[in-house]
Amino acid sequence: MERQVEAERKYALRRGQELPSLTAVGRPGPAEEFVLEATYYDAPDYRLTRAWRVIRRRVGGNDEGWHLKLPGDRPDERIELHEPVERRRLPAAFRERVEDVLEGAPVVPVAILRTRRREQQLLGPGDAVLATTCVDQVRATVGDHEQDWWEAEVELVEGDHGVLDRVEAVLAAAGIHRAATGSKIARALDEAMVQALSPDHSARGAVLAYIAQQVGVLQDREEAVRQDAPDAVHRSRVATRRLRSALRTYAGVFGHGTTKALRKELRWHAEELGAPRDAEVLRERLQASVPVLAPGDREVVAARIEAALAAAHDRVHRQLVESMGTDRYERLQLDLAQLVAAPRLDVMAQEQAAVVLPPMFDAAVERVRRLAAHAAARPGDLTRWHEVRKAAKTARYGAELLVPVLGERAERARALWEAVTEALGEMQDAVVSQRVIGELSWQAVTDGLPRLPFDDLRHEQDRLLRESLARGREALSAALAA
Repeated sequence: MERQVEAERKYALRRGQELPSLTAVGRPGPAEEFVLEATYYDAPDYRLTRAWRVIRRRVGGNDEGWHLKLPGDRPDERIELHEPVERRRLPAAFRERVEDVLEGAPVVPVAILRTRRREQQLLGPGDAVLATTCVDQVRATVGDHEQDWWEAEVELVEGDHGVLDRVEAVLAAAGIHRAATGSKIARALDEAMVQALSPDHSARGAVLAYIAQQVGVLQDREEAVRQDAPDAVHRSRVATRRLRSALRTYAGVFGHGTTKALRKELRWHAEELGAPRDAEVLRERLQASVPVLAPGDREVVAARIEAALAAAHDRVHRQLVESMGTDRYERLQLDLAQLVAAPRLDVMAQEQAAVVLPPMFDAAVERVRRLAAHAAARPGDLTRWHEVRKAAKTARYGAELLVPVLGERAERARALWEAVTEALGEMQDAVVSQRVIGELSWQAVTDGLPRLPFDDLRHEQDRLLRESLARGREALSAALAA
């Protein structure tokens, strides 16, 4: 990653206005013209721009690439970091440098600036390049809004800050003064930043705020997932599930069929995340059950569990990391950022969230009710209860999204559905645990070890299964009755 300190000043120009002669400061040097296109990135509430942090990906000109600009030691100075333009996604090192401002928020494209630039060197003694001057014709696109303006930049190269002062004096004499904002993106986002401070009670606002939180988790934890840092895989998996649930439950907010493919890709990533997480949960669960065994059997069984599930975890985590290096994963992350930045919405998205979202949530609850009746007709079929659990999780996250909209009412619903999913989740963990114990038992017998300790462990999981299913059915009745 390249790093440099730039010192520059920006000046407002009228349309078609040119800079006056600067021969009082230096000799005119070579001139060039460029067409630049820069995509700027920020959180949905523009917190980076407000904090004088700028991230862009620019093509065209002499410095194509990803740029991160940070405040410097002096008012005219900025620290600028560069990464290659070939990257399609925000460099991880950039996000790390601004995480103190982001605080977990997602970074998404917020504006495109197209600039026609005429650049000229200002030379001093010995042909030293004191500075470069630029006359820019700018067209900025922010959502559906476009604006254009002219401005000038003067950037130091080998000169000192006195050069900037002398240039400014010449410009001031010609009636050219500092721009009202210190950066192009701040000017482009001026109106959007004002609007972002206003409360948004629409369905669009509620759903996109929730989705943005989850995309932020995925971006923020991405490197930690690769490193298998504590809780990183778990948090990312939950965020992926929340995204899928939101896109399913509140699909009516979006254009017809616009999120189906994205939900499919989220399911793929959730499965990749789920494999190492499941291995973690199973290892913890089975090790917690070892104390029910006779003292002489505990160490042997615990060692078998640890060896098998630790190896399984390492294997599937490597597969997860490999999947995150594919074009498919990169496209998923780009699509998620685009979903936050520029979603395709139905007209109802502009309606009040408190009016249009609750019926969508009620439809998710009705789906749970139908699946619950189906499971109750054959209560011993645990596959049916597993389907109930998945639908209940969708309802849980649907209620969670509504908490900022409906307050205590939604919070009560969220808590009720959480109780259902936690109990039925334990049931499903017990089902999977019994299968794993069976595999461990078979291998142990093959190696000449007794089978009985594994049978005892399986019986313990069967007891936990029945207890958790009973709790789940009780919690389900309470949730459906609310």
